[in-house]
Amino acid sequence: MKITGIIAEFNPLHNGHALLFKRAREITGADIIIVILSGAFVQRGAPALFSKYARSEAALACGADLIVELPVFSACASAEYFAEGALRLLFDLGADSFVFGSEAGTLEGLLPLSGLLCEEPQEYRIALKDALATGLSFPAARKKAVLSIMPDAAPLLDEPNNLLGLEYLKVCKKRGYPMAAHTILRQGAGYHEKTLNEIPSAENNQNTSATALRAYWEAGANNTSLPGYFMPKAAFKIFDREYTNRAFVTETALSPLLALRLLQCREADELSVYADMSRSLANRIFSQRYSNIDFPEFSISLKTRELTLTRIKRALLHTVLGITETEQEEFRALPHSPYARILGIGGRARPFLRGAKKDSKSSRPPLILKPARAEKLLTPKAYSFFQKDIACAELYRQLLFQNGASSLFYNEFTHEIIRSE
Repeated sequence: MKITGIIAEFNPLHNGHALLFKRAREITGADIIIVILSGAFVQRGAPALFSKYARSEAALACGADLIVELPVFSACASAEYFAEGALRLLFDLGADSFVFGSEAGTLEGLLPLSGLLCEEPQEYRIALKDALATGLSFPAARKKAVLSIMPDAAPLLDEPNNLLGLEYLKVCKKRGYPMAAHTILRQGAGYHEKTLNEIPSAENNQNTSATALRAYWEAGANNTSLPGYFMPKAAFKIFDREYTNRAFVTETALSPLLALRLLQCREADELSVYADMSRSLANRIFSQRYSNIDFPEFSISLKTRELTLTRIKRALLHTVLGITETEQEEFRALPHSPYARILGIGGRARPFLRGAKKDSKSSRPPLILKPARAEKLLTPKAYSFFQKDIACAELYRQLLFQNGASSLFYNEFTHEIIRSE
């Protein structure tokens, strides 16, 4: 059985993602496509706009066969740790290959660049150290160091999907994963494009960014049908249903939770234990804890030359979720994935799941189909990690209700797995 993987947030799923499914199956000849999907909270340090169940349902409707949740310790981490956790899970599930979208559209330039970043020759390390000493953020310093050795690599280092693709390739090289890597060209609007185009025409194609779709919905869509032009019909039907029922969560929803957490701190050192939190950032946050905190604006107010806005948001999110640096390091240090939480199952995946259940002596992680049974299936340490995922999901559910969600959308312990024929 050929298994290929796609690592995604689908926040939300759009036409570009549908193309990724189609091309992934064509390129790899996959029997099943496994999606490693971020859960309630995502890599940029924010809640997912729509629940992981809505996004799983959309993915199954648009070409995925099995949806597996990426644990929060990886889903909300830096690009390097995000890639590590996702590829470890794919490898442990038996994937032969993985496919990702990139602005480059080819591995020709990405492979040698990933080799440089993986091996970190002395020339590179010296250049990186010198760049960091000037006060640049790590991404800016790394770019400067790379260009001192590979000056033609500049276009590859300016695009977010290329950068994440580089992390995937680095992980495979470092860990010796034998999965074949493939990339397809990202088409249409840029990743950070924030404007949703008008109804497409011959000159204006039907591709846009997830960023633009989120911004449109978060601002209060004045034309609720417009996002549908940029999404597969099946996905739009699902997300429009969620939006109509106010079953979505924005960054601002985290504001009172962050304010409460900060007011409970007696000193800055209590903040410095959280993942992605530097001591200097902890001091700045602590000094402003009595501010009228709005999560997005508060994040921007903390921005410095040394720290990216995404790093700051992740530090604040980890503070809200109570995820410490120690916990994240312990999770990363595991040789294999501690569990695989199944969110959705398509018809093609059922033979794979039957085989996985029979092969109980394999190195594959325990498959969690019913969270209520997780404690019996997992080691105490693995279960402690799983409980953090459960707590994050329950927090997300409460945020849904605070936003006015019109019905009980899910209970984490009793929710039926999304199934598709």
